[in-house]
Amino acid sequence: MVKSGHLADEPPLEVGYAPQGRHRLLPVEVVDRAELIERIAGRELNSRQRADFHQLVVCTSGAGTHYVDFEPVAFSVGTVLRIYPGQVQRFIPDPRFEAAMVVWPVESHHHDPDGRMWYPGSDTPTRWQVEGALFDRVLFWVNDLRSEQDRFDGSTRHIQLMRAILCALLLRLAVDLPGTSSSAEALPAPYVEFREAIEERLYQRPTVVDLAQSLGYSSRTLDRACQQVTGQTARQVFDDRVALEIRRLLTHTTRPLFSIASDLGFSDQSNFTRFVKRHLGRPPGDVRSNPLGEDR
Repeated sequence: MVKSGHLADEPPLEVGYAPQGRHRLLPVEVVDRAELIERIAGRELNSRQRADFHQLVVCTSGAGTHYVDFEPVAFSVGTVLRIYPGQVQRFIPDPRFEAAMVVWPVESHHHDPDGRMWYPGSDTPTRWQVEGALFDRVLFWVNDLRSEQDRFDGSTRHIQLMRAILCALLLRLAVDLPGTSSSAEALPAPYVEFREAIEERLYQRPTVVDLAQSLGYSSRTLDRACQQVTGQTARQVFDDRVALEIRRLLTHTTRPLFSIASDLGFSDQSNFTRFVKRHLGRPPGDVRSNPLGEDR
């Protein structure tokens, strides 16, 4: 059994959607956590992974921990977790828990027009603890998807059916799980547009003034919207998102520091190092060698 520990010597992994065997055309796959751990057993299991697909994890037995974007997520029976493309995760096999994992690529994802916007650092719920009749319904929905997977024939009709079932599953969860609807708490339009612009132009590292002008707002309007939602200025919101991306790149890639700094618009290495120390609390090399900041 692979033990948890420091990650300094483990290679980071970029993980793509790849259903197994005859199911390679599956637009969505349900796999037990134990089976997935077997697929990535050994050195890869203890690595940081950045997946380019969506995941829904439903704990069915046991208890344990899973890391998402460097934060521990506690699992017990009834825990439901959403993981989004681009987030960095790490499996912790010990203590062991079992879960049904629903995974699907971006092209199979259904956009919920009434759903709350998710982005790194948002307060949109991604973890729920369900029990009783609701937990039974969640398992029923997941097993319905699994049963269609078992008889999947690879036809266009079956691909469309699987996507329809996934869509129904996500909408059912949106209706039944708390905090997934946007109707009760609408975000200010300038804030939503600002967050979307950050994701689109993150690697250009524009100024808040640049983003405000491109969106048709004043920088003061963006500051007010950000203060209303987060208690931070627009600059602080943007810098926090840049800091998360730096942390992801430092810990899930082996790219040179100067390359990461250049790609994210830093004029030189010293400015990059100062930014990392100010926002992540440690120099870039320390973040790379010890992503979780564990005592050695």
